[in-house]
Amino acid sequence: MRRILAVAGFALTLGIAGMAMAASDLGAQREADMKTIGRSMKAASAFVQGGTFDAAAAKAEMEKVAAAATNFATLFPEGSEKADGRASPAIWQNKADFEAHAAKLASDATAAATAAGAGADAFKAAFAVVGSNCKGCHQSYRLAD
Repeated sequence: MRRILAVAGFALTLGIAGMAMAASDLGAQREADMKTIGRSMKAASAFVQGGTFDAAAAKAEMEKVAAAATNFATLFPEGSEKADGRASPAIWQNKADFEAHAAKLASDATAAATAAGAGADAFKAAFAVVGSNCKGCHQSYRLAD
């Protein structure tokens, strides 16, 4: 009986350690995705702030944003509230809205990637929509620094 309890206790310890590692991995992936999006937004902003417009580069940056945003909401499963210090509890309280924000970001970024082919003015307008989506999500779902 003691042996069974010892094995069960060891398995429980491993399970808890695994959950902690998984939460840590989620936090790291969330941060990596946000950094990818941030770098791409910064690079693309040069094209709308008077820099020389490069349609291919603008498209590539928006494709990076769309790719990172596509699965971003899946990095916030129930029980991962403590995986990082910047995710607001509102994410889990309003999960459907949070998921809609992530899906809209991916969609908006895809539209901006397409708009890049139509020229600087079209890209600028589409990029503004992407930026407002980022801002809105951060206001609702990111804790202040």
